[in-house]
This record gives sequence, structure tokens and C-alpha cells, in this order.
Amino acid sequence: MPAAVLLLALTGLDRDALKVLGGLAVALAIALAFAISSFMATLGAIAPGETVHRTEPKTIPAEQLVVMEDAAGLCGLPWQVLAAIADVESDFGRNMATSEAGAIGYGQFLPQTWAAYGGDGNPYDYRDAIPAMARYLCANGGPQDLRDAVYAYNHAGWYVRDVLTLAAKYGYLVPGGANSQVVEIARSQIGMPYVWGGASPETSFDCSGLVQWVYGRIGARLPRTAQQQFDATARVPIDQLQPGDLVFFAQTYASSDYITHVGIYTGNGRMVNAPSQGDVVRDMPVFGGYWLEHYAGGGRVVR
Repeated sequence: MPAAVLLLALTGLDRDALKVLGGLAVALAIALAFAISSFMATLGAIAPGETVHRTEPKTIPAEQLVVMEDAAGLCGLPWQVLAAIADVESDFGRNMATSEAGAIGYGQFLPQTWAAYGGDGNPYDYRDAIPAMARYLCANGGPQDLRDAVYAYNHAGWYVRDVLTLAAKYGYLVPGGANSQVVEIARSQIGMPYVWGGASPETSFDCSGLVQWVYGRIGARLPRTAQQQFDATARVPIDQLQPGDLVFFAQTYASSDYITHVGIYTGNGRMVNAPSQGDVVRDMPVFGGYWLEHYAGGGRVVR
């Protein structure tokens, strides 16, 4: 740019020409910024203002794991859920600073809640805090409804999602067979933003990415796209759909593939679905409105 300015001065061009060149420089900078942001989006970035809560399991201190396994027996809780809460709340006791809301200690209890479930124990000692966490979860739904129990611990959808995702990474699988596991794992991601190309909680999800990740959690390998997943599954008539089956949709956008969308059937005519850009993973009807118009068939993963 300095050379261009010098050339303009030497050739006697007026200031309007300088303004034009300045405008071109600004336009190039904006275009470069847009290109960078578009590139980041392809790597899994999401729209401004949205948050993907990243959940990676850490090594559980051995002495704490022993206490978790013992406390889980109070009402049949999975110890992995206790581990996930300890991870999220205090990084297994590494960060026990009092929260803005006044929550304290290893399990980040409000003082009045600690008084009810921790008794005379020390909220900063995992040997007292982990059993208190278990008592609180057992009193609020326990193993019968883990989502409600975890939600009672912290009234936030993202919190439930993060805890159950981490619990799965620590090895928790819902009892009752693969189908119920698929549905529960899929529901653990409700509220995650749709991200084209996303296939994990770290990047968030598109439709087939969610399906691939959920089935991967129970050890079933599926290909990546909706069309490939359709081709890899056995056809299931509507009246024989079971929770955990896949529901496929055709021509939901311009594509060389006929099958362009997929959801996870949860029963009673509903599915967990990552619908489209700007939306979030949610539970919704399969056989109504737009989705019924594009319905192309059911599929069952043969393991």
C-alpha cells in the first residue's frame, strides 16, 4: 500500500483515487475475515452466542473412585454419574471455590442443601461430599429417572446433557438393552445446536452425525451420511418401528442422494432429531407436517 500511495503522488492522481483504493483494502479485509470464519465453521464452530459445552473425561483419582462405587450402592445409582458430577462441579476437588450463587465444596452444594444431605460432614472432603451427592440424587429420582435427578442437582438443560455425556464416556450404559440405551443417549444431547458436519458433543451435531455418535456409544459402527445409514440398515415398516430404530427422510434439501435426513425413533410417533441450521437437537413428532411429507422409511441397525 505505501508503494501505491507513492505512485499516486508521483502521477498526480487526486484524493478520490486514494479513497477508492482504501475502500478496496477494507473490502479485501472483510472478505478475508469472512473466509476465515467460514473455514472455522467447517471445523465445527457454531453461530455467535451459542455454546457447546465440551466434555472430556479425566482420570478419576483412585481413592475417590472407591468412595463413588460404595456411595452408588445407596439406591443403585451408576457410579459414573457421580464421577461426572464431581468432574463438572469441582474437577474432582481441584477447584472448590465458592460459586457466585454461594455453592460450596467438592459437590458445590448450597449451604442449606448441604445441611440437609451432608449433615455434620465436611463439604470440602470427598469422603463426605460424594455420599451426600448420592443421597441427593437418590432423593430426586435416583436410578429410576436419572435425567430428573441430575436436573434437580442443577436446573439447566446443558448441565444434564454434560453430566450424562460424561457418564457415558466413563462407561455408563442405560440398563434394559441396546434400544433403550440408544434412546437415552440420544436424549442426553437434546438442546445441542445443529452444526453441519458435527458428529460429537465437542463439535455438536448434524442429523447423521448424531446417529453415528449415539450408536458408537454402544459399540455399533455406522457410516457417516443419512443415505449411507439408510443403505446400511434393515427396512422397517411404520407399524413395526421400535425405540432406537432410525427414521429416514428424502429430499429435504438439494442433493445427489435421495435420503438426506435421519432421526432416532423414541416411540409413540416421536424422534430425537437434529433438524437444521439454527435449530437444536430436540424431541419432535415423526409423522406430521414437514417430516411426514418427506418420510422415506424406517431402518434398524443390525448388530
